[in-house]
Amino acid sequence: MNGVCGTLSILFSARFLILASNLPAPPSDTAVRSLYLAHLFPILGCGFDALDGTVARWMGGGSMLGQEMDSLADLVSFGVAPATLAFTLGLRRPLDVLALLGFVSAGLARLARFNATVALIPADASGKSKYFEGLPIPSSLFLTAWMALWVRQGWYVLGSEGGDVPFGLLQIFGSSRWGQVHIVSFVFVLWAAAMVSKTLRVGRVCALCFTANTCRFPSCRERRGREKTHTTYTRALMSR
Repeated sequence: MNGVCGTLSILFSARFLILASNLPAPPSDTAVRSLYLAHLFPILGCGFDALDGTVARWMGGGSMLGQEMDSLADLVSFGVAPATLAFTLGLRRPLDVLALLGFVSAGLARLARFNATVALIPADASGKSKYFEGLPIPSSLFLTAWMALWVRQGWYVLGSEGGDVPFGLLQIFGSSRWGQVHIVSFVFVLWAAAMVSKTLRVGRVCALCFTANTCRFPSCRERRGREKTHTTYTRALMSR
């Protein structure tokens, strides 16, 4: 469902462009509603992402196939969907597109590295990794929420009526649009750099009790006991 939500976000962004682009008047209520839905679906995807893992643990499941599917769904909901939203709202200059491509590529690299190295990251007494190496890709929900604020404030391209995203354009070289870039694009570049960083370490926090690496809930302790067994087995395989 996480991947479905991400795909729906992309489709609703496309629907907004169909309804609102090249029109002499501001977007209709239907078009703006589509844009809000495009922002809502990645947030719903995050909820389904957490729920999928919980259900799998309750059923005693979990496999490498599930891990890979989870990463692919994360890439769609938290990588491609936010980049599509940014493009829809106005980051459409060639350098903007280059920044968005870098953002999606960094998310892909972040997920691939996590899958390949999760068993090598130091673990605590419960067997849980002590930290994330690089900014987790679901953190892009902050960017999605920020862009939803743009929509509310009217800070986005309004078809032929003009409009623009916050902070405007920067002319880096030349005098044509090829040398222009929106200042907001640098936020996506910095986010991408944080995701692939090997020196940035983000501590894990329990979603129930909001404590790092430790938890007072019996359900969490039981879950982490199962994860410790799985992690120990994975580490043993990779050490061969």
